[in-house]
Amino acid sequence: MMHGRICVAGASGYLGRRVVAELRARSSPVVAILRDRSCDEDQRRLIALGAGLAFVDAARLEPYAKALSGAVVAIACLASAHVRGDATNDFWAIDRDATIRFGRAALAAGARHVILVATFEGRASRHATAFSDAKEVAVDTLGAACRAAGAAFTVIRPTAYFSDLTNRAFDSVYRHGRHTVIGDGSHRINPVDGCDVAAFIACCIGDPEKAGREHQVGGPDTFSFREIGMLAAEVIGQPDSLKIRMIPLWSLRLAAMVASAGGLISRGSRGTAAIVRWMIWSGTHDAVAPACGDRRLVDAFRAKRDALRPETKDATRRTDR
Repeated sequence: MMHGRICVAGASGYLGRRVVAELRARSSPVVAILRDRSCDEDQRRLIALGAGLAFVDAARLEPYAKALSGAVVAIACLASAHVRGDATNDFWAIDRDATIRFGRAALAAGARHVILVATFEGRASRHATAFSDAKEVAVDTLGAACRAAGAAFTVIRPTAYFSDLTNRAFDSVYRHGRHTVIGDGSHRINPVDGCDVAAFIACCIGDPEKAGREHQVGGPDTFSFREIGMLAAEVIGQPDSLKIRMIPLWSLRLAAMVASAGGLISRGSRGTAAIVRWMIWSGTHDAVAPACGDRRLVDAFRAKRDALRPETKDATRRTDR
């Protein structure tokens, strides 16, 4: 078990803030690295957990050295927020370049363990989509840097977070009665809750059997993409009215070709092409990993349903009485 400061980059993101919470629950000293000071809510939440704060705007190429002072473990949860960002804020700039800068700065500061959250598809899809390749360049570069420095390098590859499904698939079924799949939707995935991934990352710090390895991480239940929409409709209570819309692969391939052509003059179009190609890959390949944790997608869907239906919570309270 390593004892010392743990620095988390991307600490205000979906996974990053859960990693901070998990580490603080284990009484680890944590520095949460945020992009800027603009979101008071993020700062209050992290301070309430007992984390220290540091501010580094990766998009502006600000250095990480001060934020990483005294770091023993550095965890990179960085991810670009916008597909159509400019040259300083897309996935080449953030998922690749900023992640590499963070990892190198951590090693220069004396960190003995670097943990990088990467895509599930990883090396298998890097030649099919630049979205995966950007992160894989960071994996390769930091892996070599850690080996040269004699530091542990751990790569975490989640399948898909529950939030990806509650924010898209569930919302579409709830609001429009429609679920969209790529192809026939028969490919399978076991999505995972971010809190379970955070707990797994924390275990990697203290377990020499897990540190220094690559880990694919999924949840306890496996579904086809079609079944995810059916589950949402069942939780909502409208299984018979669900409409499943299938996007033909040829149409996505055509869209990727058009975006690639536009990419000759527009960086935004190159980003769109990369994301569409990633959609094609992820929608036509299984993403099933060893199960981590016991949180279930059906419970996440129920929680989202209750949050969207205040009357459901009132009815539940009356029933409980």
